[in-house]
Amino acid sequence: MKKIVEQVWDYTKHAKFYEFRPNYAPNTITMLVKLAGGGAKIPL
Repeated sequence: MKKIVEQVWDYTKHAKFYEFRPNYAPNTITMLVKLAGGGAKIPL
């Protein structure tokens, strides 16, 4: 059976553009930590 989704991701060619990505919403990381079961607050 042929795989539809690639299993190995290589973002090397995109790394030079990473500094231009938009910032995360202020509470995004804290929300994800809480959803994952942690209670730590992440300073942004």
